[in-house]
Amino acid sequence: MLFSMREALLSHQGRASNFYAFKFLAVGIAVPFLPLWLKSQGLSDSDVGFVNSAPIWMMVLINIFVGRIADKASDWRQVIIAASLLSGFASITLFFAHGFWAILFCWTLTVLPFMVGAPVTDAATVRMARRRNLDFAMIRVWGTVGYVAANLFSGWMLNLSGVGIFLPLFVSFCLIRGLMSLQLPKFRAEAPEDEKLGPEVAVAPPHPLQAQTIKDAFRPWFALAILGSAFIVASHGPLYAFGSILWDRAGLPSTIIGPLWAIGSAAEILTFFVFARIAKRFSARHLLIFAAAITVLRWVGMSFDVPVWGFFLLQMLHAISFGITYLGTLNFVANWTAETFAAEAQSLVQVVSQATLATFIVLFGFVFSNFGAPTFMLSAILAGIGGALIFVSLVLVNPRSEA
Repeated sequence: MLFSMREALLSHQGRASNFYAFKFLAVGIAVPFLPLWLKSQGLSDSDVGFVNSAPIWMMVLINIFVGRIADKASDWRQVIIAASLLSGFASITLFFAHGFWAILFCWTLTVLPFMVGAPVTDAATVRMARRRNLDFAMIRVWGTVGYVAANLFSGWMLNLSGVGIFLPLFVSFCLIRGLMSLQLPKFRAEAPEDEKLGPEVAVAPPHPLQAQTIKDAFRPWFALAILGSAFIVASHGPLYAFGSILWDRAGLPSTIIGPLWAIGSAAEILTFFVFARIAKRFSARHLLIFAAAITVLRWVGMSFDVPVWGFFLLQMLHAISFGITYLGTLNFVANWTAETFAAEAQSLVQVVSQATLATFIVLFGFVFSNFGAPTFMLSAILAGIGGALIFVSLVLVNPRSEA
């Protein structure tokens, strides 16, 4: 049994799962507690918005080029390792950052490599999973497990030691992520015939509408779906940037704020377990429209003064607002693009998504500083527009023709 466990951990699926688990530790502490740490450093609500959005804008400028480099490399893992190690070492500079501009520079230096590596990791793992007849969601779920663990552990540590413990924990998690990237498998390696993880997937002829070059990704029906998904993602901006501040102002301790973030991700885990079965019954864009509707409901609820249990219920909708949106978009892109530019295509999607998010985070920062919770009404409108754009994409191309 020990041999079987060791064999599983050393398999392609096991190594990718290990990396995802450690990859999101730093994210698990940054999402809920970065705003509180930034506030402790004397930054304003608007400053917090700029710190969150600056790395995204930098990523927008270089992400597609990084994806192109990854596609041309002998294997995608080389770019993923470089990005992970660079982010880990850069995080150390945060210990020496004081004041808005220094923190902005060092935070961008730390987060940017992680952001440009993320779509390459997703694209590489999705293609590897399809080649080896694996369920990508069952690999990616370990990222959420790590995220939840970091949420709970960090909340407990901050309650015990104060917000000052944020930085040592965050830097440690970044360095661990860099080390874990070194054990990643070769994603382009063919599965041997005796591979115990499952037989190779038979290569089907490409769908007539499948994009063969990056230029094909700009066709209206494809672009509208990606833009709609980006709007749904961007609608999460106020939550990511100011959710903890909102709950802190409501008098909730870090022992509650941590679990509030964790419960959403815990619900998200259920999405990963059932997504493969759901995706067989519904097209990716139908799932995205459903996610948009639930996202609107979530943000309308967040705009009101609700009790603690209400926040927990709304956070559980993260399973759909993020989980279905994320997996649905990955499936849509993988279905409609050739593997030869997989990382570049996923990077393009990430650019559109993150550029939209960055733009609205800055706007949300100004609105939140003046109005607080009602800012989430803007999120609801944004998610609704996203759903409408995806619906138009469906009208242009019938989902029955999807690969």
